[in-house]
This record gives sequence, structure tokens and C-alpha cells, in this order.
Amino acid sequence: MEFILDNKKYSILNHELFVNYLMVDNYFRHNYCKYDYDIRFDFIEPILEKDKVEFEDILKGTEVLEEMLEKGEISFPPNGVKIDQLSKEEFNISYQNLIFENIRIGEAIPFLIALNSLVTYKPIITLDQISEELEYFIDKFRSYNENI
Repeated sequence: MEFILDNKKYSILNHELFVNYLMVDNYFRHNYCKYDYDIRFDFIEPILEKDKVEFEDILKGTEVLEEMLEKGEISFPPNGVKIDQLSKEEFNISYQNLIFENIRIGEAIPFLIALNSLVTYKPIITLDQISEELEYFIDKFRSYNENI
């Protein structure tokens, strides 16, 4: 998938996007989040029901995701987001009056998925709570990567 933000072209392989949705779903589903949200990605359910996940399962999930993106059922990247590239490895990501600095390249896609999930969540979440949750998300993401 390719998208343009602020006159810059970005791209990600669709199966990588699917895997990032799996990670974000896991974050919310297993309550690693700071607050309790009922955020689930229904298109991921079939893969979660399997005892053993094969690469073909990832590809099938990717096809479903692609269809949803084409139909506009999923918005990626989130509407209204701005990305400023600081270096080859880091970005500032902003949404309305929220600014998240020094988001690393490997964090950007799951961060954008989490942002979109929180922005579109019902009932509406305040921007302050979205900011707090996303800071917590990045801290959890970084601490997980440090423990590998």
C-alpha cells in the first residue's frame, strides 16, 4: 500500500500492515493498554482462532484487509494526521493539537493504527486521554523491543 502525506510518498507491504494490525489488536485485546477499551479488529478473528498460524493465514488476512481498505471500511493512515520526517529513522506525528515526537520507523505504523483506533472509538475519547494512551503505547512498545 502506498499513501501520500504532506507531499511525501510512503509505502508498506500489505502483509506487513496486517501484522501490525495483529500487534495493535493484541495490545488492546489483552489489556496492555492504560485504560480499558473494547477495541478489536474483527477481520483478525479467524487467525486468532487457529492453534498454529501459517504464512498462508497471514496472506488470507492480508487479502481481507486489502478489500476493506479498497471499500473504505478502514482508514489508513488516519484522516487529519501529519507526519514530519526528522531523519531516516524518526518522525514527529501530529493529530489536531497532539504532537508525538521521535517516533521510530518501526513504531510508526502500529502507532498510526492505535491512533486511528482511539480517534474513531465510541464513545468519544478526549484528546488528552488519547495522548496519554499513545505515550503509554510507545513506552510499552519500546520496553518490549528492549527485552527481546
